[in-house]
Amino acid sequence: MDPISMRAFVALSILVQCATASPIMGLEDDLPLYDEVLSEQDGVDLNSLLETMKDDFLKTLNLSGIPVQAPVKVEPPEYMLELYNKFAMDRTTMPSANIVRSFKNEDLSMPYSDIPGVTKYPLLFNFSIPHHEAIVMAELKLYILVPRDRVPYGGVGTKVTIHEIRGDEDGTRNAIELASRLVLKANSEWEMFDITEAVRRWSRSEFTTRRLEVHLQNPDIDLEDAGEGKLDIDVKPESKHEPLLVVFSDDQSSEKKEEKEELNEMINHEQAIDQENGEFGGIGNMPSEESLLQMRSNIIYDASSRIRRNAKGNTCRKTSLYIDFKEIGWDSWIIAPSGYEAYECRGVCTYPLTENVTPTKHAIAQTLVHMKNSQKASKACCVATKLDPISILYLDSGVVTYKFKYEGMVVSECGCR
Repeated sequence: MDPISMRAFVALSILVQCATASPIMGLEDDLPLYDEVLSEQDGVDLNSLLETMKDDFLKTLNLSGIPVQAPVKVEPPEYMLELYNKFAMDRTTMPSANIVRSFKNEDLSMPYSDIPGVTKYPLLFNFSIPHHEAIVMAELKLYILVPRDRVPYGGVGTKVTIHEIRGDEDGTRNAIELASRLVLKANSEWEMFDITEAVRRWSRSEFTTRRLEVHLQNPDIDLEDAGEGKLDIDVKPESKHEPLLVVFSDDQSSEKKEEKEELNEMINHEQAIDQENGEFGGIGNMPSEESLLQMRSNIIYDASSRIRRNAKGNTCRKTSLYIDFKEIGWDSWIIAPSGYEAYECRGVCTYPLTENVTPTKHAIAQTLVHMKNSQKASKACCVATKLDPISILYLDSGVVTYKFKYEGMVVSECGCR
């Protein structure tokens, strides 16, 4: 809740408390409460009175209602957007792993230098990977900044060393080297350091907070201009070039388990939207009277239009269905794409069921029973018989995640079942 909302809520609470009881009455357990006293007076509606008081109070703040904090839009790292766009544009290639997660640096402290010629950059990552995923590769990505005045002279060279910082029980601080090499740059760009083995070790631990420190050592320390024109690392969050821990992994669980997890994930998002907005726009989860009348109208219109259609042109088939994630409220967790062609299965399964609707033996038997006695069995249903995945960039518990194959999203084939 934002400060305005908090002030409005606190002030309103105090106002209601003052109206419902005096300090003296609050100390006496046997005295009647304010609403009990009012209930004994004819013509007094407590709820209406409180609503009027609330409206009057909000008007003094020029508010039509208590403000609702809008969800914060997460800006994905530039690297993750480039990764998504790369495989979205080129369907002939695929990443080295199906799942790619990016963890942002959460240490905002400034770099420091306690050794001549060495600049140290503290980094902190809250790292977590499900146990059923196998880590294929892990990279620490740093955006190296090159001073413009050094570019005409062939660039700058600097030794970059990555340390893991550990604290012992006695409080001592240990720095363990994970990677090190000389970096020569003529232009500012990303540089990758492989720390796969360390991240695999982290994944087997119960601790999620990991501290790293990047050391930049000027190789020209003995020269007179040692402190000028050296490389730097971009650590500013607003630049979109902050350090990233990028982890590539593959799900080792069965395909059915993976799809079930994705299904549960979507159900959770769906329930969150229902709780926030109220399904059908009515009270709680109950549809309003207006919604019910509209639904009834749609059913009647749909039924009459189906009757008018030519049966031959209404056989079970795949038809177009574009899903806009913003329309269904999923743009709050799906970053890209903004929507996609999902298709849907429409039409009827009428006798005789032909090969093109790939009927099961059960569907054929059910259709024959329906012909003999429509009260005993309904027609076979036109449903999706094969689903394909899509690639999405989304938020998984606040972590920007790319999944190359997000299963069960596109209708590939329809049939009668």
